[in-house]
Amino acid sequence: MRRIFIISLACLGMMVSVVWAGSSITSPNHATQQGFVPTSTYLPIPSDFTYTFDTVQMTADPIVYDDQTVDGFTFTDFTYTTRYPLGLDFTVKITPPPDFTEDIVSVSLMYRFAAGSQGRARAQEIDDGRWQAVPYDTRGLAPWMTMDVVWRVAYGETGVAETTPVHVQYIDPTRTWSRIESEDVIVYWYDFPDEFGEVLADAFVSVRDRFIQGFGDLLPFKPTVIIFPPGDAMGEFQAGGQINPRTTGQANGETYSAVLRVRGLEIEDIRTECIWNEPRDLEWQMRYAASVATHEVAHLYQYAYGSRGPAWWIEGEATFFELEMGPVDERLRHLVTVLDQDLATLQGQGPSGQVGTPALDGCTHLGYDMGASFINWLVTTHGGYATHLKIVELTAANTILDQAIERATGVPFSELEYQWRQYLGLTTEAYVPPTLGYQPPPSPTPFGQ
Repeated sequence: MRRIFIISLACLGMMVSVVWAGSSITSPNHATQQGFVPTSTYLPIPSDFTYTFDTVQMTADPIVYDDQTVDGFTFTDFTYTTRYPLGLDFTVKITPPPDFTEDIVSVSLMYRFAAGSQGRARAQEIDDGRWQAVPYDTRGLAPWMTMDVVWRVAYGETGVAETTPVHVQYIDPTRTWSRIESEDVIVYWYDFPDEFGEVLADAFVSVRDRFIQGFGDLLPFKPTVIIFPPGDAMGEFQAGGQINPRTTGQANGETYSAVLRVRGLEIEDIRTECIWNEPRDLEWQMRYAASVATHEVAHLYQYAYGSRGPAWWIEGEATFFELEMGPVDERLRHLVTVLDQDLATLQGQGPSGQVGTPALDGCTHLGYDMGASFINWLVTTHGGYATHLKIVELTAANTILDQAIERATGVPFSELEYQWRQYLGLTTEAYVPPTLGYQPPPSPTPFGQ
């Protein structure tokens, strides 16, 4: 039986964006679609799988850090106060050594996220010897992100005094959040029941092995997922304080995090004519959020391991790795055999994500589903996840995607696309517009050369 550790109302201590508006179709299971190659299946949740659950309720009171002395400079009254969503307010009193005769050139607050990305906020002297720096004062950082920060004083021509790092978390004091942490992920959410966190934790342990097989390893850092309820709250930390109404999720390679909002119970205007719509209830919302979360974290794997390519590959790959890819093959075959819709070529740049353009079935995200279908077909029929891993390794080494796919499979990409189209019911080769400038891939060469 699963062990759940519960801490109620815990006052925690200081602890590129790819946009996805959600696939247009979902499926509650991963059973093989009739007449199609199988989609992914998952192992049962391990009996010894554990996670921690907390309720996070924090205030905007200043947090005070220990004084430090570095190269004769003293750093006292070192405080942090959250201004969420308008940044992190740091102040410090800096006193030079008694015999200091040089000029202070600059004072900066340096911050570093766990993934290794860094930033700097230039400090201003607010009174005699007291300095203030406010990173993200114009928004841009999601709540609950963590970083290590140091004060840095540059003086004279080459002098530098830098404090020891302290760990900081971007606190949202405006509401109570729930938090769950497992071996795979840290998730924050509010306005949804505790069960929501369990669904997310289960989702990530379910896809763990697929991520390892497809990318060669887990992420070098545990990802954080921040989940907002339906509505506009997800926009509060965005630049300008607004969010595109069609955006459901974002991945951030600097903070190794994903931010998303739960879909509402009402079907969005752009999707009302979609023939694949499912009835929506709380269970659907939680399941769908789990798919969006795993989709966005798949983008973090792309950042970490160098999977590159045009939009259909990037979004199709993330859709392929999400918890519920859905009956994408069934959708595509219905489009081409029943509604007589052709599919754009995958060669060259291929189709866009087609996020805001409904296809003949009334559903959006055709480019996502084409990419996911092709990758699923390729992995199933041409060497399994090892083939996908080879493609990732080749694109990470700056091989063009078309060539990487050919080198990994030994089959020209144009031939693979033709086979996939036949599988979906299209008997014609893809039309490649001359403007794409597509050139047939070179002859296969051994992988790794």
